[in-house]
Amino acid sequence: MAQVPTNEIRLVIIGKTGNGKSSSCNTILGQEICESACSNEGVTIFSMVRYANRFGKLICLVDTPGIQDSSRNNKDVQNKIQDCIKFSCPGPHAIILVVQIGRFTKEDVKTVEHFCSHFGKELEKYVIVLFTRFDDMKREMKKKPNHQGMKGFIENLTPPLKEFLSKCGNRYIEFDNTLEGTSAESQVQRLLDIVDNMVRENGGLHYTNQDYQNAEIELQKKIAEIKQKNELERMKIEEKMRKEISDDIRKQYEQKQQELISELERIREEAKKTGLITCVMLEETFLVGNADLHTHSNTNTYKCGLCSELLINNTSEEARI
Repeated sequence: MAQVPTNEIRLVIIGKTGNGKSSSCNTILGQEICESACSNEGVTIFSMVRYANRFGKLICLVDTPGIQDSSRNNKDVQNKIQDCIKFSCPGPHAIILVVQIGRFTKEDVKTVEHFCSHFGKELEKYVIVLFTRFDDMKREMKKKPNHQGMKGFIENLTPPLKEFLSKCGNRYIEFDNTLEGTSAESQVQRLLDIVDNMVRENGGLHYTNQDYQNAEIELQKKIAEIKQKNELERMKIEEKMRKEISDDIRKQYEQKQQELISELERIREEAKKTGLITCVMLEETFLVGNADLHTHSNTNTYKCGLCSELLINNTSEEARI
């Protein structure tokens, strides 16, 4: 098992359709993200993952389709559950079973057993039961002063349900999804505290099994493939940019060279019209170079690189004067 990241909490929400999974997801995330409904018709059809920064933690919440949903065949739901593995890799820190207060039945226990059939009995060590509709209980408590509240509700559970809670470490929390502001925040903070304590009890580890390990291997392969693809794309872009820059520089050089040739041609024509002395002066000004001024060893003349005329070298005469 891998060490739990200090800044990320991965939660998988399971439960029957109509128990308030989507509303509880919205409460946990602190925003209206998951669609909720009052009917028993399932809202969540596919496993969905949502993220939110809460109390210094990055919450990764996977909302699964209603297990034992009467509108879907069991195999279809099983396939959807398998999808949640991909979203919660490398493994969830907690499995949140959502049930309604007063409607906690053997069918809810079967929901977890059905879920565990995919992931193994070890999963029970990571289950937290979240009871919804606590607002209904609070109204009952106001009507009946002797109402025992959640404590009485838990004590009056049938033996099989008590046994199930015991297997889950008696980890449960009640949620009033109608609350807003600080009241809503406080119950989310309590839930995250339960998760933190549970993770510590499990040795600081998140849940994993062979399916998760295989999924993690596949995920890392895909990440490596994406990185390789991105690197190839980057290299192609860089090569294209280098080629474009090289072509641009070459075009600029050719254009400059052509401009210089045209200018030299113009100068030659002007030199022929205005005289050879002007031609020599211009040649020196444009620094055509000694390679273009060929001194005739037997005569005191130069061959002009601009107009190819022979020029008399008067430098020594002028120096004597």
